[in-house]
Amino acid sequence: MSCFPHTQLHLGSIHAIVASGPHIQVLNINTGEILYTTDRFDGADKDAILKSGPVRCSAVNSSYQFLATVGDDKKLKVWEVGGLKVLSSRELPKRPTRLEFTKSDDILVSDKFGDVFRYPLHASQAEASSSKLRRDAFSSHENPSGGELILGHASLLTSFLLTADEEFIVTADRDEHIRVSWYPQGYNIVSYCLGHEKYLSALHIPQFSQSSIVSGGGDPTLKIWELSSGQLQQEIAIFSTVEPFIRVRPLTRKEIKAEYEAKKTKSYKENNGRQKQKGKEKSNAVGEDTISTTLDNTAFDSNGTVFVVHKISSLDLEHGHYLVFNAVGATAIFICPYPDGDGSSDIYFFDFGKPVIDFIIAHDGLVWTLLDSGWDSKVTETVEVLPKKLVRVVQWNSGKFIEVHNLPLLVALNAHCMFPASMADLKALDLYSDLSLLPKSPEVEQNFADRETSEVLPYKVEEGISEHNDAEKALGKRELGRLKHKRALQAHLQLASQQGDRPDDVLPRGNGGEPKMKKVRSKSEDI
Repeated sequence: MSCFPHTQLHLGSIHAIVASGPHIQVLNINTGEILYTTDRFDGADKDAILKSGPVRCSAVNSSYQFLATVGDDKKLKVWEVGGLKVLSSRELPKRPTRLEFTKSDDILVSDKFGDVFRYPLHASQAEASSSKLRRDAFSSHENPSGGELILGHASLLTSFLLTADEEFIVTADRDEHIRVSWYPQGYNIVSYCLGHEKYLSALHIPQFSQSSIVSGGGDPTLKIWELSSGQLQQEIAIFSTVEPFIRVRPLTRKEIKAEYEAKKTKSYKENNGRQKQKGKEKSNAVGEDTISTTLDNTAFDSNGTVFVVHKISSLDLEHGHYLVFNAVGATAIFICPYPDGDGSSDIYFFDFGKPVIDFIIAHDGLVWTLLDSGWDSKVTETVEVLPKKLVRVVQWNSGKFIEVHNLPLLVALNAHCMFPASMADLKALDLYSDLSLLPKSPEVEQNFADRETSEVLPYKVEEGISEHNDAEKALGKRELGRLKHKRALQAHLQLASQQGDRPDDVLPRGNGGEPKMKKVRSKSEDI
């Protein structure tokens, strides 16, 4: 029987908190003893845990007294670590991408609509009893729990962090933007860090260089920025070192469609057949196992590799400063010296043989690594995936990684903190969703790039006729809007070149001859 991998781990001075699928456990960090676990819940409490789905985001306050989690039900739950009791549960407007506690124990939540909201630690009675949707004048969606809007991006917000003094909040999105804003006055922008050519997915401020931001995403380099000015300071080339260890590739559109059609056809046949209910359930289970195994555990090929930096952290050691990072679907963690000015850094690695889900650097410098131990590129539906080590620990010493064994907490995490999971449960974890979510469809973008270089415009601006092909239909409204604007601008430029005018002479103009600008609706006009 397969088991849930550990997907979230927090290490304090007394307690360790681990999330595995929908379950949460609190352990003694020194002895590995399981102090509290949701597996001991019963009745309605247990049903609520299972119904909420896998823990997607979690955060612990500085005193390790409170834990905040969010599952697939989009409920922000605040737990008391001692006793593992749910103190409050609030509905979030959109799926979160990250949680973080402030020094005052407020909870910051970023979501997939590009907003960052702030919630108090304890929900007020008015918030708990109110069912009305509230919408801030500047937020992109309703907020059923009355969160305070800090800032917003026009794109999916992938990561954020607060500076150590909590004067600034740094945010990154899918559209290559890094923004430094005052906190909590997020509307007051300090700087932009512009230079990434692909999506962003990871941010870090080293303790030994708190005026710098380290960023990574889909670009082949890590970039180091000056926080206050947004100036690029250094770049570290990492892709050539990381690429050989990327073992997981995203599903292609054809594979997703094939999976959907297979399920649809199977369901249709079963609903119209004369099979017994028992036979149906067995058939369904086999079908799910086959699809999940053959698609989710496919090893990458050279044409399907997608590069996403998952996490960036740092080590402050006596003999030097180091950056530690990993990539989504890669089987190794990587370390390099913090650049001293020449931009060159040797990159070292430790290969675990299984995809790294996450890593945590403890106060003593040990690197705790969470692994997808059930992943196997050669697995088929007839092979039983046996759980191996879910967690491994390494230490950087004398220019190399050394594995550490026999720690009581490590033994407990690998032997006593496991929960059985079906293939459907493992598939629902969607551990590598960033590989499909963050890239903006390379096939479609290449299609559009080829079209834009041709002489014939695919969009007839003068007739207002849209000739969307299959690739265009796969885009969202925002992408289609950008494409339409780009085509319209290209048509204007072509018209200008044909008439011998300057490009700005063919733009729409007002009565005074000035180019028309989009009117910004005032706040009073919205009322």
